[in-house]
This record gives sequence, structure tokens and C-alpha cells, in this order.
Amino acid sequence: MDITNPAVTDGVNLFVNIVIFLVAFGAALSLVDMRKESQKKD
Repeated sequence: MDITNPAVTDGVNLFVNIVIFLVAFGAALSLVDMRKESQKKD
């Protein structure tokens, strides 16, 4: 199996991009939730 297969590389890049997007999306959601909670306390 050739690791430098373009199709495999594209698949890995796509997977990594999706993971990064999900992590960033989750972080943004948690930040918004934290801001809402802090506003409620005030």
C-alpha cells in the first residue's frame, strides 16, 4: 500500500479539516454558553 496515494492524502486532509472544524465549533459554542451564564449571574 502506497501511503503517498493522492486519494488517501485528500481523504486524510478532509478528515483532519472536519475534526478541526468540529473542535472549533464546539469551542465557540462553549464560549457562547459561558458568556450567557456569566450574564445571568450578573
